Amino acid sequence: MKRYRCTVAYDGALYCGWQSQTRGNSIQEQIESALQELTGEKISILAAGRTDAGVSALGQVFHFDTEKEMEPRKWMGALNGYLPKDIHIMDVQDAGFLFHARFCVKAKQYDYRINFGPYDVFNRSSVYQCPFPTDIEKMKDAAEVFVGTHDFTSFNSTPLSKEPDQIRTIYSIQFHQEGNILTISYYGRGFLRYMVRMMTAALLEAGRGRLSKEQIAEMLEAADKNVPHHNAKPEGLVLVRVDYFKLLAQTDRMVIREFLPEDQMPQEMEPVRKSGSQKNVYPQVYAMAGRHDKVIYGWYAEAEDHTGELTALGNGESEDIEELRKQLEQKSFEQGGAGCTLKRHSAMRL
Repeated sequence: MKRYRCTVAYDGALYCGWQSQTRGNSIQEQIESALQELTGEKISILAAGRTDAGVSALGQVFHFDTEKEMEPRKWMGALNGYLPKDIHIMDVQDAGFLFHARFCVKAKQYDYRINFGPYDVFNRSSVYQCPFPTDIEKMKDAAEVFVGTHDFTSFNSTPLSKEPDQIRTIYSIQFHQEGNILTISYYGRGFLRYMVRMMTAALLEAGRGRLSKEQIAEMLEAADKNVPHHNAKPEGLVLVRVDYFKLLAQTDRMVIREFLPEDQMPQEMEPVRKSGSQKNVYPQVYAMAGRHDKVIYGWYAEAEDHTGELTALGNGESEDIEELRKQLEQKSFEQGGAGCTLKRHSAMRL
């Protein structure tokens, strides 16, 4: 059994979205059908996220497992031979079983494109045709509200019953204009359903003078599903790229991965902090973190000879920590190191 990582581009105009539906034609169904034709296996693919009906992608990422082995380049050509012309595999890579297209996501970039000029019939499925005058400078000013870590309950349609934690981090929102086309680029840790489209709709309202920056801030701070909101049209939205963090070991509940910008660094890491570089970048030091939460349970420091030390804060999840240590030790032995030791820190875990 092997795992492959694929990057796919698609025009979402004719599809009901990424995810397979009981009614409708999805991107996922098209790719899984191509895989079955190619391998004779019924293969389920797992993607970095789900795009909605009418939304396109330049760099959606998915992975799949199969008994069939081929060179990545041959996979790419073979799959494209079975796919329609509006779905195209851009890249295929061998991926170890530590890689997961969803759980290893470091950040995503979504672009929203707006045409402020005359209606462009040739771009009707890839650009929102804005029919009203808009002050772009007001949009840029209002966008500052969304940058950083916030509770985005007011700006997405994912039910709280399904996703109780709706805190997300937006690293940057950038504007680029070329002719009549304005592109708004959102780069962040993760996005909830309709989140980018709701933020864009609010920015367009700011540009029209119908919402102030302060009013948008109040809507965000309310963290309330009942706050009045709108969705920008789907055709302007495209998933541009997905970035992944380096992953060294994992269990069902915990992982050893690189530190992320929003991670809260334990005070006990101060000696490591001083020996590392600036801006929370720690060469050869990785976070021991929850797989599905934001908790930092400790860290793993790796020497140049690939020998490592795993430090756990408090008791943590003992079985998971020991399993992580075993995986790290095996990795160390394979690279010529002397293994991995475990050190317990008396401090309470964060």
